[in-house]
Amino acid sequence: MSSAVPVTNRRGVLAGGAALAALGVVASACGESPPKAPAVEELLGPLDQARHDSALAGAAAAAVGNPPQIAAALTVVATQRAAHARALDTEIFRTAGKFSSSSSETASPSPSPSAPGTPPPPPPPPPPLADVVNSLRASAESASRLVATSSGYRAGLLGSIAASCTASYTVALVPPGPTP
Repeated sequence: MSSAVPVTNRRGVLAGGAALAALGVVASACGESPPKAPAVEELLGPLDQARHDSALAGAAAAAVGNPPQIAAALTVVATQRAAHARALDTEIFRTAGKFSSSSSETASPSPSPSAPGTPPPPPPPPPPLADVVNSLRASAESASRLVATSSGYRAGLLGSIAASCTASYTVALVPPGPTP
């Protein structure tokens, strides 16, 4: 007994594949609404956090009494967080299609003029290392939450920020000491 085996040629396979692809495109296009533009408001929080962390780490780096390794790490953290702020500002600009209302540098309020002959008030004490670590931890957690709801470049940017903050507070800002 011989059984008939259907003969499949290359042309038939290609035509069937093209038909399936076309059907997939049509079916997916019918069920979807037009994509909405990603909201830039969700990036304003991480932008403010990046600016705050940069200023905090910069102030802590200038503190007297920090070991040189920690002071250098704080300077790097301040620089990295300033770069994160610029990248977020650029993403906000790109997404919104116009200049953002915020600049890449925060304007500090000018001190009120003091009366002639009176000494200026002392500068505030530098923040402790624990404040910088806690702020970086909060920034990493915030960015991680937003990664889950983002896609594309924005998800990569937020993931990179979360990773950088985490590495900073878990590795770079660990005070030197005896290892167990």
